[in-house]
Amino acid sequence: MNNLYEEMNVFLADQIVLGMKIHNIHWFLKGEGFFPVHEQMDTYYEEAEERIDEVAERLLTIGSKPVGNLAEVLKMTSIKELDQSWKTAKEGFEHLIVDFEHMNRSALRLVELAEAANDPGTADYFTAVSQDLGKNLWMFNAYIRD
Repeated sequence: MNNLYEEMNVFLADQIVLGMKIHNIHWFLKGEGFFPVHEQMDTYYEEAEERIDEVAERLLTIGSKPVGNLAEVLKMTSIKELDQSWKTAKEGFEHLIVDFEHMNRSALRLVELAEAANDPGTADYFTAVSQDLGKNLWMFNAYIRD
């Protein structure tokens, strides 16, 4: 179970940093696509916030503790913070595609770990997360492809 707990905390840390990255795109986007992308980012960061809460509460439910401070989050995450070098909605989405692909791989790994730990509730949760991330990836790719 410890490996499951550790990996869930890494997922949580990654989700926290990804949420901040989504906020950055929401706040600093300019130019073509501003209105629809700005509005759509609301949906993505609301999903990120909900996922953060759900993973933290799941950790508590199964007898562990969620990562509790930003210093720990930054040590644990493998998501890179967003610099301000991106300029367009397409570039913003390209950053998100890399991160959502990473999060999807992590969710699928957590399904395996939860199944090995005989924790069907956690496995089901991360299966649903993977489905949501997959749909988002399809939408991101549809937006940026000509």
